[in-house]
Amino acid sequence: MNFSSQTSPPLVVERVVKKFRRAQTVVTALSGVDLTVRAGEFMVIMGASGSGKSTLLHAMAGLTDVDEGKVLVNGQDLSPLSDVQLTKFRGKEIGLVFQAFNLIPSLSAEENIRLPAPAGSDLAERVVQLLQRLNLQGRRLHKPGALSGGEQQRVAIARALICDPAIVLADEPTGSLDYDAGQHICQLLQELARDHGRTIIAVTHEPNVAMWADRVVVMRDGRNVDEFNPDGSRDPQKVAIQYQGLLRRPMESV
Repeated sequence: MNFSSQTSPPLVVERVVKKFRRAQTVVTALSGVDLTVRAGEFMVIMGASGSGKSTLLHAMAGLTDVDEGKVLVNGQDLSPLSDVQLTKFRGKEIGLVFQAFNLIPSLSAEENIRLPAPAGSDLAERVVQLLQRLNLQGRRLHKPGALSGGEQQRVAIARALICDPAIVLADEPTGSLDYDAGQHICQLLQELARDHGRTIIAVTHEPNVAMWADRVVVMRDGRNVDEFNPDGSRDPQKVAIQYQGLLRRPMESV
């Protein structure tokens, strides 16, 4: 499979601030986040509920406008794009994978995979490659209701990859799966980054997901307070200890 060459990092977040108004209160969800993701990197963002990790992922996808700062995908600042331009850009450069799969029940696996591509696109070879890579050859004509949870998530990943995006963003990609299926998805995401040059960012609160990443970024109170490398040990307890240790550090020291 061919991958587009990139002269700039696939994703750069510069001093991003996002605030939400709730009744008479203004809540700062993101407070000056800076982040650069390298090509072919599998990065995981961890944080407790309310830490800002999901808001950050939505800002990266252009699903949430930022109040200050920039999000650049493949060198393109998302802020000045109109809704129409952003939708077109997102379809080409950003692949999205959700916890709930979001497949169309009436469509086959192959038809779901083809959904993000422009009408009339010649996708036959790419679809075959994705089906083979994700071990879905025998399920291409099955509708979501006839697929296991793990198979549905693999279809969702293939759909995210069909337009050869600069980045793939995954929001709690194993949250709807049992442990074994979830670990298979994590291994798949790691292989897509390591062996196929994909740039993947996943949000999770689970150490057994984060242990597969090249880098773990820790969010707290709307800031990315620190990061660490799981070092390939596949030890969720070790990852949990590193994560909790960073969360316990006083904010003024990070």
